[in-house]
Parts: sequence; structure tokens; C-alpha cells
Amino acid sequence: MRHRIPAAPRSVTTAVSDETPERGEIIKSSIITIVLAVIFLFLAIAFWAWSAPDITSPVKYLDSLNPYIPVVLEIMFMFGFFVFSTVTVVNVKLGLSQIRAGWTEIVIMLILEALLSFLMFGSGVGSASVVLCLAFVVYLYLLQD
Repeated sequence: MRHRIPAAPRSVTTAVSDETPERGEIIKSSIITIVLAVIFLFLAIAFWAWSAPDITSPVKYLDSLNPYIPVVLEIMFMFGFFVFSTVTVVNVKLGLSQIRAGWTEIVIMLILEALLSFLMFGSGVGSASVVLCLAFVVYLYLLQD
């Protein structure tokens, strides 16, 4: 009776490969992330516009339920915008130049998100969304190792 020797297990952690995805996959992924980034930005702008003091809006209703709900939603909208816009930038650069995006593009997107958050919602929402975005940047860094 023959015994089979099991194959060597693959490494649990894998490094970023040098292979680039097919152009069709990059285009499909870019379209999806662009749409999602625009949706999150649109929701953030809607919340910003609805927070005017003289109009009746869903933000006023949410604020009457719990004053933290609109703030948390604003933070999540800006964080979602950052995540999907960053993924879009990385995909577009990879698709156009066959070179993976570097940290410069990610830092530029972080600065853009921070400016939008601070200008639209103030320092509280801006600071919290920047902290979440920095956590996502750390996650991206850890994916490389």
C-alpha cells in the first residue's frame, strides 16, 4: 500500500504579487469604486446641505432622535468616500501605467478627504474621519507585508 506525502503548505501571508490584473477587471473595478465614491460624496454633501438651520430635513429628524446619529453618519460618509476614492486612484494608476500606486497618491487623497471633512462638517467630524482614514492607510500598509 502506497502512502502519499502531503504537499508543503502554502504560506498564510502572501506579499503583493508582481502580476497585474487584466484590463477588463481593472475597468470594472474602477467603475464600481467611482460609483460608490460618488454616492458617498453625494450623501455627505446632502447631509451638509440639509444641516442648514432654516430648513426641515431628515438630518433634523435624526438629530431629534439622537444628536450623535448625524455626526456618525457624516463620519461614515466621508470615510466611505476616502476608501472608494483611494481604491479608484490605485486602480486607475495601475490600469493606465501598469505601475502600482505609491504612497504619494494615498497621502494626497487623505489630505483631500481631511480638507473636505473640515470644511463641510467642522473639526469634530473632520478629526474623526481623518483618524478612521489613517486606520485604513495602516491597513493598506499591513497588506504589503
